Amino acid sequence: MVVSEKSRSDRPALLIRSAAVFVAVTIWWLVLYHGVAAVTGDEYTRGGHVVRAVGATLGTVALLYAALRFLDRRPWSDLGLAAQGRWRAFLFGVACWGVPAAVTMAVVLWLGWAEQTVRAEAPETLLALVGLVALVLLYEALPEELIFRGYFFTNLAERWPTGITVVAQAMLFTAWGVLIGAATSVDRLVLFFAFSLVQGAIRATTGNLFACIGFHATFQLGTQFLGSQWNYIDLDDPDLSVTGLAFVIVPFLTTAIVLWSLARKRRS
Repeated sequence: MVVSEKSRSDRPALLIRSAAVFVAVTIWWLVLYHGVAAVTGDEYTRGGHVVRAVGATLGTVALLYAALRFLDRRPWSDLGLAAQGRWRAFLFGVACWGVPAAVTMAVVLWLGWAEQTVRAEAPETLLALVGLVALVLLYEALPEELIFRGYFFTNLAERWPTGITVVAQAMLFTAWGVLIGAATSVDRLVLFFAFSLVQGAIRATTGNLFACIGFHATFQLGTQFLGSQWNYIDLDDPDLSVTGLAFVIVPFLTTAIVLWSLARKRRS
């Protein structure tokens, strides 16, 4: 990334820019959650999910547009949104989570450690999957990656080495999860931090934010579709063999190994 000396001298300090964006996105997510809940109630509704998803992406784009123009004075492309190779990067991210998660889940089901029961016909299930893909892209994958592995990663990498940048953005992501009420237990804190470490490593290794978006979207799709809010498949997973081993531990570790291999090959 290239920032002219004149632009550097005119910009607010990194701490001020980062704090302004962090506070703004935190407030916006709280407004989305509590504002929709005030209308629809605390129970999950599909309509509320759609409103929050659309609001998350639109609000993020607007906030980052203002930050990039008035605080950072840098183009969108600096966030890792390179047009060339974006689909390849996106599919790489999808494969990093999807392949090991699917293989491990198949083994877990074959061993009888967990059981799943399909509750709906194939066309209905497929249609629900398509709808959920759109929702996870708009509510989680796109806005959260633009903010943390895009905006914050770019700004932190301008000042500090890659390792520190990866850890720092993971700490910001975890703190944000606590503030918006998404990480209120120890296991959720660990999940947020580990997930954002992997995402930061993907961003650092590939240099392409679309890889992070692909990983994030596939992770959310798998975990949410088997959750209680989407009643198309019942999952009996008493020992967390699927939601813990297949969806978190194995894909996170295998992705780390793949990224380490890619980085080593490049150094060689």
